[in-house]
Amino acid sequence: MNNTKRQDILSIVAIGLTVNIILTALKLSFGIWGNAQALVSDGLNSLSDVFISIMLLIVLKLSTKKPDHDHPYGHEKYEGLAYFLLGIIFLITAGMIGFASVHSIIDYIAAPETAIKPHLLTLLISIFALLIKFGLFRFYLKSGKKFDAPTIKADAKNHLLDAWATLFSVIGLALSQFNLIVFDYLASIIIAIFILRLALQILSESISYLVDQSPDIDQVQHIHDLILSIDGVLAVDDLKVRKHMTQKYVDVEIGVKSSLTLQTAHKIAELVHHTVEEKFPEVIHCMVHVNPHRP
Repeated sequence: MNNTKRQDILSIVAIGLTVNIILTALKLSFGIWGNAQALVSDGLNSLSDVFISIMLLIVLKLSTKKPDHDHPYGHEKYEGLAYFLLGIIFLITAGMIGFASVHSIIDYIAAPETAIKPHLLTLLISIFALLIKFGLFRFYLKSGKKFDAPTIKADAKNHLLDAWATLFSVIGLALSQFNLIVFDYLASIIIAIFILRLALQILSESISYLVDQSPDIDQVQHIHDLILSIDGVLAVDDLKVRKHMTQKYVDVEIGVKSSLTLQTAHKIAELVHHTVEEKFPEVIHCMVHVNPHRP
């Protein structure tokens, strides 16, 4: 990754960090002051985003470093580790919000007369946060596609989830203004469910990056068919493709005529190597082993 792209990605994360700090302060302060549990839950969600953005700033500086003696394959998997930790943070946040919300509903059922209606200003703060979060989602989605950065794409999903969560906060607080206070607590539970769903999705994707999982079968088949179509290749004896974050490594064994000279067989292997890397730009390296073909 060149320095310009690296700085652009870091700037995007810094913008998200600044906005999340502001939103966290607004949501938590007004949520606590205005007795709005949905807004407090949304604020805790934004607080987790602050820690996530700080983590991304640190990890992205590591993951975008060039390969060195100790890391000849590069440092991209640090980003996969950050992706995994991001999922863990979301999982913990969902658990905390869900537990507090269920506890509040139980208390409300036991003594509904003790419930305090959220202040009208908390509803206005939620509407403001909703607009800001949707804008951040659009910004991160566009940037994630432009730079093909997994963590930026994951954070785009997070901002979309935040927008949905804040929308339910708006609905819950709006209904609470008509003394339907239980909807404030129900909105908090819905927010926790949204966060839990995203956490499980991110954990699943990050694990696939960290354990060198193969891409989907169609991509592998396309690579297989391309190799088999190359002049001189009689068979594809073995083919392994593994993810390396947004990129891939290919290891293939090809069968060629056993009567070929070493030099000719080597030229076929080179052709396979260059053709795969040319036709599939996401392939970092294609390692080719030549076998004598036995019909």
